[in-house]
Amino acid sequence: MTTYHDLMGFQRDLLEAIAAVDDDPYGLALKAYLDERYADPINHSRLYQNLDQLVEQDLINRDDLDARTNVYTLTDAGRHELQHHAETLAGLCELARPVADGGARQ
Repeated sequence: MTTYHDLMGFQRDLLEAIAAVDDDPYGLALKAYLDERYADPINHSRLYQNLDQLVEQDLINRDDLDARTNVYTLTDAGRHELQHHAETLAGLCELARPVADGGARQ
């Protein structure tokens, strides 16, 4: 089974994009979401190769939206990996962190 940490950063970002896109998360909508966050535009080949790999790893589903367009959704496994990572980050943010004077910040 593929875990969140087995994925490349771009693939992790794709999982986030699929979860974040409100309307149908089709390729160009995902590209637009990521283009807003990346310094350089996302190459179509890179996008679709990584979407294909996530489908093969059973982290996302690919279904026909129309004759020319696919829509991508998280599988239960993909949603689990994304949620687990979010919970991990949320937990880390709640840890006490040292401050400059040697005390602990809550």
